[in-house]
Amino acid sequence: MLKASDLHNVWATPDNSRLTSKQFSFRLPVHVAAKLAALCDMYPERTRTQLVGDLLASALGDLERGFPPAKGKPFGEDPDTGEKLYEDAGPGARYRALANRYYKEIEKELGTEKPRDLYAVTVVVTETELAGK
Repeated sequence: MLKASDLHNVWATPDNSRLTSKQFSFRLPVHVAAKLAALCDMYPERTRTQLVGDLLASALGDLERGFPPAKGKPFGEDPDTGEKLYEDAGPGARYRALANRYYKEIEKELGTEKPRDLYAVTVVVTETELAGK
């Protein structure tokens, strides 16, 4: 997952990312636009689209890591500790399911006949994590 602290290194290397077929347009708060303009000056080899995409990816990664877990279906036990494991049924699980749906739609628009899931794993949580310890 892309972290904000990694962006300088990412922006110093070539970009090979794929773009959606649709363009997104939105207005920014003035202070955000000024900061983005500063980054455009600092990294002239990157387009504004690349910078915004990387910044959004980083922020989304932070958001994903912050979703609180919720106890779902039993998933077994940790082989090392014996602690019970559960599927995550919190907002992160809903987010991953929705992201999978939209990812497949976008991939089909780009011509991929049978796109795979963006998130292909089941996230499990321990009782300790559920307790917030």
